[in-house]
Amino acid sequence: MPEIEKEILRIEETLTQTEMKLDVEALDRIYADDIVVTSPVGVCVDKPAVMDEVRLAAAKAVIGKYDKDDLKVRAFGDTAVSSYRMTAEATFEGIEIKQSFCITNVWMKRGDSWQIVARHTASLAGDQTPSPGCEQTS
Repeated sequence: MPEIEKEILRIEETLTQTEMKLDVEALDRIYADDIVVTSPVGVCVDKPAVMDEVRLAAAKAVIGKYDKDDLKVRAFGDTAVSSYRMTAEATFEGIEIKQSFCITNVWMKRGDSWQIVARHTASLAGDQTPSPGCEQTS
């Protein structure tokens, strides 16, 4: 595996821990200022909207489970693409939430650090296996 792909795998583990803890400051550094995020309902949002959601979640959510699996990475110079399945369980304002997602992150190296410049998140029903569009063949 190329070194860049190994580096992104390590950074993805840090991202998982950061998102699980809802660490607003760390996520603000990881998400590029010009990030474009496609939400599970197909709406594209910018960083201010993403960070508003992160702050709201940090204030009102309790994360119970945050599992990432089937993580794959491909590097293209100073850009890398990661894809994985995320299963999350949380309580938000007393309401239990259980969701599975297929997530794709586009990472770009800027200076000495990697940032997410684009993210696409698709909802998966229940505990189904990832849809064919989620999996990457070798």
